[in-house]
Amino acid sequence: MLAAFASPSFGQAKVAEIVGNPTVNDDRVTIRIKVKSAEERPIMGLQDTNFKLLVDKKEVSFNNKDWKSPEETIPPPAWIIVLLDFSGSMRELDSSKTKKIAGAIKAIRQLTSVLKDRGENTQIAIVPFGEPGDKCPQGYSINQDTLDKFFAANDFKLQNNLDYLESLTPCASTNLYEPLTKAVKFLANTADYRFYPPKDSPQPQPRLSIILLSDGYHNFANEAQDFQSLISLLKRNSNIIVHTLGYGLTPEQLGQKYKLGRPAIRADINSRKVPEAEFVDKQRLAEIAKTTGGIAEFSGDAEAIAENLQLFLNALLGEYEINYTQPNAERGSKHNVQVLVTSNANKPVQSPPKAYTITVFGRSLPLTVRMSMLACILVLLSLGGIVPFFLWGEYLKKEALGD
Repeated sequence: MLAAFASPSFGQAKVAEIVGNPTVNDDRVTIRIKVKSAEERPIMGLQDTNFKLLVDKKEVSFNNKDWKSPEETIPPPAWIIVLLDFSGSMRELDSSKTKKIAGAIKAIRQLTSVLKDRGENTQIAIVPFGEPGDKCPQGYSINQDTLDKFFAANDFKLQNNLDYLESLTPCASTNLYEPLTKAVKFLANTADYRFYPPKDSPQPQPRLSIILLSDGYHNFANEAQDFQSLISLLKRNSNIIVHTLGYGLTPEQLGQKYKLGRPAIRADINSRKVPEAEFVDKQRLAEIAKTTGGIAEFSGDAEAIAENLQLFLNALLGEYEINYTQPNAERGSKHNVQVLVTSNANKPVQSPPKAYTITVFGRSLPLTVRMSMLACILVLLSLGGIVPFFLWGEYLKKEALGD
């Protein structure tokens, strides 16, 4: 909220999107909406009065009780991989004098605590990564087994895993691109029904996301080539959102610290103007996130790390929900819905239209109509069945008495 007041554009809606396909149940339609700022950050805290519905380009009203905030909606299924840098520099202290690895794990614990109450359909895997070297011969390699250690937020095994990671001493070197490449390919496996349910399955398409937390850079000679290969992979799998979180001093802060007169760059490492352990590749992390529609953040202390992880969670699960009645619903009729969102008294932002079809069952008749129809049927049965039998019975009685 403070950021929104300090920089009004931060809190202004710039993008509104109806997520997935509208859900239709007879003549009732449900849509889920993401609202983001120009910086791709989720806009939270909106009210029902900030939303207007357009169905077939005509405004349709909805009740306050039919609107839900992101905190009230049931989050969609989600699979999150947190890639945690385990290079030797994560042993260093951050700006709050907290060891980086301890600060990162504490922030992840806070994230899982929020998920316990909010994301019961969310599965999360914490995956350390690091390239082996002379001081760390085993390293922390990424493979199918390490990537597939998913746990629900309320599973005690997740906390046990974090306890185990906290007992380790980071010692590897940083290879940013290979772990991320393997994680993307793992989530891109369309044969895995956890990530890609069959088309005839009632299960919705889950959200797929990777959080890359690192305090370093890709320190390999063929960095440019590796980076382009990674970007190509990310573009081919646009449904997988990657959020990046740099942990350390920004290039601008490093430039001030070592009196460079400018932001630090990669070449300053080779010339020994900046220690290798302190350089974080802010530019590359930002490019990775931007390619996928994710968020790139930079934090210098453990508290800010936790706040940014919460921001990523809001970006993944922060969806508003509106339920409304389709006007003049007819069986098999096709419609388009759009949403208009206004924030901070700015010009409304309009979402692209989403199409849907009213189901073959059509609209249910009102209760009064159905009761009237039942009464008519009972009257007809009486007149056409009971009354003739009664009269016939009376006739037979008279005939019997006459004999």
